[in-house]
Amino acid sequence: MPEENSPQLNDLLQQAQAARLANQLDLAARLLGVAFEKHPDALPVAKELALLHQQRGEWPEARDCLELILAQEPHNTQALNALGMAWQAQSDLPKAIEYWQKAVSINPEYTDVWQNIALAHEHLNQLPEAIAAHQKVVTLRPYDSKAHRLLGMAQLDYSLLPAANQCFERALELDPDDPENLWQRFFIRALAGDFPNAWQDYECRFNLQSRTTPDHGFAQPRWQGESLPEQTILLHAEQGFGDTIQMIRYAPRVSELVNKIILWVPKPLEKLMSTVEGIDHVITQYSSSTQFDVHLPLMSLPGVFQDSLESIPTQIPYLGASSSDDNNRAIRKIGISWAGSGNQPLDRRSLPFEEFQPLLEDETIEWHSLQYDTPTPSGLIDHGSELTDFSATAGVIDSLDLIITIDSAIAHLAGAMGKPVWIILNFAADWRWGLDKDRTPWYPSARLFRQALDQPWSSVMAKIQTTLHAQKNG
Repeated sequence: MPEENSPQLNDLLQQAQAARLANQLDLAARLLGVAFEKHPDALPVAKELALLHQQRGEWPEARDCLELILAQEPHNTQALNALGMAWQAQSDLPKAIEYWQKAVSINPEYTDVWQNIALAHEHLNQLPEAIAAHQKVVTLRPYDSKAHRLLGMAQLDYSLLPAANQCFERALELDPDDPENLWQRFFIRALAGDFPNAWQDYECRFNLQSRTTPDHGFAQPRWQGESLPEQTILLHAEQGFGDTIQMIRYAPRVSELVNKIILWVPKPLEKLMSTVEGIDHVITQYSSSTQFDVHLPLMSLPGVFQDSLESIPTQIPYLGASSSDDNNRAIRKIGISWAGSGNQPLDRRSLPFEEFQPLLEDETIEWHSLQYDTPTPSGLIDHGSELTDFSATAGVIDSLDLIITIDSAIAHLAGAMGKPVWIILNFAADWRWGLDKDRTPWYPSARLFRQALDQPWSSVMAKIQTTLHAQKNG
């Protein structure tokens, strides 16, 4: 009797599978250990072991089992897919793609694998390859709104806006209630400057599966922009530090409509936010004893006021105390920031410090690091120990003549202070920076330096170097 048909083996495998599905992984491992000891060459044992190792995150062991399966079943596309996922879990996307390509060469209609290929190419910034794979998924699943949305997202990153918009509209036709589809339409509208229409779509962020905006469950209603001369509003931060810095500009306008503003922000922003016009009280922790009548997330303020880019508050500075003639000062001291927090799963904003090296060759300039969580490279003045919160960071920024930074909280802080700031943007920049302009209405003192599609960071830094030389000698 072949090993696969052994009643004893089948009983062990059924018990092991039941234990694995019940998340009793140690029991499943013991049962499979017995099965492997008695039937070391049985393919069903290798298959169940592979599933167990994957569930436990034991990727080298999972790969060994999958390779054993493929040695006996070289056309097993499920094993090829699983092997690709094992390599992906260990951050080897080229190797993962290699196995996934083998799977679709055997079964060209294996849609899930095409989607894996597409997303892996996106993470490698290989957007033409990603788009081609997404298009294959759309061909195989023409009525799947997610397939259209993912294709549109890749096209959006590749600056194919009309094509991306068409995909998002098709996704909305297929599933008009999916907040993920509305979220992508927001990006298209926002990048194109289609405000206030974009703000309506932006509210769908509260329904996203991977939401970053907490649901505080307040009993008090959301503020709708009405006049409440006797009442108190709680404005609460959401998303990143930079988002809070960007939207706190609305506090004076809100204060004209309500009696009192309580602002709830993370601790590093507390001291800085206490200086904002219109804010009556800043808290860093919420408790049930906090008294207020209405509330609103900060990022919903532009939508409440139905602002276009022409009507957003531009009273600069609204943070810190930078001099109004900063833009005319000689450039002698420059602060730089090259890396973000690392909290984003696909961080295209940051760039290696080495890209700044050509700038640092100018010894007539005093170069200052505005990174607080990384060792300071040689050639830079270290302020890491001083950057204890954003108020302290504002003090350091105020002492400098120019800030050159990636899209980060440093960029927002410098812009809110009215400090000259040059913001380095990747080819797929965030919605707030628009499409192709080198200026932004959000921060009049900012200048945007954009990475062109398929161009290295060095091309951006060369433009910055040329601009800096011209401004110094102009």
